[in-house]
Amino acid sequence: MKGYSRYFWAIHFIGDIVIINLAFFLNYYLKFETLDLNDNSQDYQALFLIFNFIWVFTAFSIKLYDIQRVTRLDRVIFNLFKAGVINGVSISAILFLSKESDFSREHLYVTYISLFVVILIWRFFIIKLIYIIRKSGFNYKTVIIIGHGELAKKLYTYFNSDTVLGFKLVGIFSDGIVGFDVKDKIINGNLDDMKVFVKSNKIDEMYYTMPLADTDNIKKFINYTDRNMIRFRIVPDFRGFPFKRVNIDFYHDNPIISFRKEPLIDIMNRLIKRLFDIIFSLFIIVFVLSWLYPIIAFLIKISSKGPILFKQVRSGLDNAEFLCFKFRSMKINTEQDSKQATHDDIRTTKIGSFLRRTSLDELPQFINVLFGDMSVVGPRPHMLRHTEEYSRLINKYMVRQLVKPGITGMAQIRGYRGETKELKDMEGRVRIDVWYIENWSIWLDINIILLTIIKVVKGDEKAF
Repeated sequence: MKGYSRYFWAIHFIGDIVIINLAFFLNYYLKFETLDLNDNSQDYQALFLIFNFIWVFTAFSIKLYDIQRVTRLDRVIFNLFKAGVINGVSISAILFLSKESDFSREHLYVTYISLFVVILIWRFFIIKLIYIIRKSGFNYKTVIIIGHGELAKKLYTYFNSDTVLGFKLVGIFSDGIVGFDVKDKIINGNLDDMKVFVKSNKIDEMYYTMPLADTDNIKKFINYTDRNMIRFRIVPDFRGFPFKRVNIDFYHDNPIISFRKEPLIDIMNRLIKRLFDIIFSLFIIVFVLSWLYPIIAFLIKISSKGPILFKQVRSGLDNAEFLCFKFRSMKINTEQDSKQATHDDIRTTKIGSFLRRTSLDELPQFINVLFGDMSVVGPRPHMLRHTEEYSRLINKYMVRQLVKPGITGMAQIRGYRGETKELKDMEGRVRIDVWYIENWSIWLDINIILLTIIKVVKGDEKAF
């Protein structure tokens, strides 16, 4: 069964399609007591095709069938929930735009719930099946390690960490002492032993952990593995680098190492994010801010003297300054550009306290998003004074300025919102903001927005 891992995605995909269609037809039958999609005033045939198309498009867009994403139940639940939300929103949008709103909501709701439960059971079953198959000694790659020391030890630990990974380490060969304990069933020998061992055993991959400077030796190994149909992998030693994750690009034949992956460097990703920002901010401005603004403006005016909007210069993309808008939640004071809001801050008005708790004070920032100074999701923009201060105290602080600031962000939903009493609070915020920059995707933005809405509804103790 070697090499069958490439087909695991197809097993998941086919199973999902079968479950989706069974759920659709079964619930259709329970609702209308017929399996004939034509026997209805609404075009359920078209809905059936749209239902399938959107699921397939969504699943492949968010890499639902990446085998590495389906080996942990918590990830399975999260990915299925994300796919279900995107699918449901897409179906609703299509039906709304086509003005076909008379489809049975009960049928759609029950279909989504039932397919989610059954697909979850199906995923759990297939994951357990993979474990059983690989624990039984099937569907694995036979590998050996060339090298010794700490790097070889880390790779050895990885290969032996979980049978579901699909690797079977059978030997470690080195020109020196390995330097760590090796299981009895794994051969431990020198490089001459390796050639004898390879001839008598079917080896799929060889992992080279020795110094990269020995190019002549590497060339010999490449030629040897090519002759014996073994895939040769080089494991570079990046332990001395300031970052554990590196990315390698090629400028013609020149390898270029960068320490940080930045998806938003890509112009298409920036375009996708910007289009999403424009559409989302226009939606909020037209359907929420248009009627809510006069109400909040009136309440602010009767609560204290001063303008409706609080405007403050903050640090934006590439550390450029911009004017950030918020509903004014405090009395006019001289500390507004230097002091953070604190719990039970005497400067906060009664209506301002409500606006802060509900995050309604942030709504005017959708105007900033529409103007292009901010994004819906990103690191929160800080006061100029704080940017100057923390950039001296925290090494990676200015990395935050490589993207547009956001109304909400990963740090905010992880509990790093509001006042930063201690330096470690800001360090935590910066760490998560940098992670967001390195792992950005449009689906991550949507996920952060959904979690922000949930937090707002439930209430955030740090919102003051």
